[in-house]
Amino acid sequence: MSSSLSLQKSIAGSDALDVANLYSVDGRVAVVTGGGTGLGLVTATALAENGCTVYITGRRLEPLEEAAKFKPRKGNGRIVAIQADLGSKESIVALRDAVSAQEKFINVLVNNAGVCLSAPKIDNVPQTAEGLSKCLLEEDSFGTWGSEYDTHVTAVHFMTAAFLPLLAAATDHGFPEPGNIVNIASLSGITRTSQRGQFNYNASKAATIHLSLMHATEFSRRGLGIRVNAISPGYFPSGMSVADFGDRQSDDEHWREKYGIPLKRVGNAIDYAQCIIALIVNQYMTGSNVIIDGAWLAGMAF
Repeated sequence: MSSSLSLQKSIAGSDALDVANLYSVDGRVAVVTGGGTGLGLVTATALAENGCTVYITGRRLEPLEEAAKFKPRKGNGRIVAIQADLGSKESIVALRDAVSAQEKFINVLVNNAGVCLSAPKIDNVPQTAEGLSKCLLEEDSFGTWGSEYDTHVTAVHFMTAAFLPLLAAATDHGFPEPGNIVNIASLSGITRTSQRGQFNYNASKAATIHLSLMHATEFSRRGLGIRVNAISPGYFPSGMSVADFGDRQSDDEHWREKYGIPLKRVGNAIDYAQCIIALIVNQYMTGSNVIIDGAWLAGMAF
């Protein structure tokens, strides 16, 4: 029997390929950092709508509480708000303990929290060695670089470390695999330009991608079965994206001419939810960085 026929026979006569089964997250437990706004909120809402219990975290309580008011149209999904600042190991362990007090396992950890701080405006100065030197030195700081890395790399690393036992415990509660991790990086982490001077943000997101690869590799080598993947979104409406979304989310010429997006629009909540749920449920993906961006293949992000 050919290998292709063997694969077909393995699923013949079953409902394994029904979309409802292919992408089911019903009954799962998730933790989403930065889940009160932006793409974190999209993630939390999409999971809760499909039967997942989602713990969202963030520094500001108000958006968390507002997000937790969400009620799915059907099923028992819910969003639970836990205020937390991930700026220290102690606060991360406290968050882990708060989740552990209510859950014996989790199926997915989404490290989504992010910041985008000020960057040198290198296009607005004399394009000389002296002009660039002055701009880079005076308009940036060690503190800004440190804050970007603390959020996008250090906190991701220690969140992962803290939640490993809860992720591993998923198989003790009837699930076919341990929990998995999705780290939210950015298209900025793989671009070759600084995007008008944001060296600090772009370098930290590149580190997010490589940290994800290292975690995936080390957990695999040790037989933990805990998958780790990254997503690199391009242009989506959020507090850290371009400032001129306004009413132009479907303005074809604006997005093609100014931002070089040949698909002629920015991403939306459905695009993103489809991507992240597929990554969460696919048990054969680890160490991947999934690019979700309408401009990437055109090379415009460079």
